[in-house]
Amino acid sequence: MSKKFKKARISAGMVPTKERRKQNGGVVSEVIERDGDSLTKRYRAVWECPLDAYLGKGLITERQYVVGLMFRQAYHRAVKSKSAAQNRLALSSSTREGLSEKVLKSAYKKLSPHNMGSIIDICGHDLPAQDSVKLGRLQKGLGELADLWKVAAIEICGR
Repeated sequence: MSKKFKKARISAGMVPTKERRKQNGGVVSEVIERDGDSLTKRYRAVWECPLDAYLGKGLITERQYVVGLMFRQAYHRAVKSKSAAQNRLALSSSTREGLSEKVLKSAYKKLSPHNMGSIIDICGHDLPAQDSVKLGRLQKGLGELADLWKVAAIEICGR
């Protein structure tokens, strides 16, 4: 026999559970305006992806963080998006290569397979690094990509 589970309904103003408060660095609350005059609290995770956590813990620099986000955005647009999947299924060679594909190709040419694998896992698929070796490969790969893409140091130029 199968048990039927009720879907949990989340209504406005509900507080996160104890378990949720322990995930992704906890939660922050913010008050937002709704329907013109009524205010409601919204809860969001402190860290959206592992890159946020590594920056928050001081394991990567701001420069590496920016490069990681650039790679993440390009990877999501070129590989994980619905339109990218449809383009791959169509197998049309007439489609022009977009900016995201160019960014990824330059990264594939520059990095070793070990560093590239770590960057894809952590930046592209939001998987945390299992050990210090993978974290070191991430740091080294992001540093090489920062040099390749000529990302100026955040400390010098600002945001």
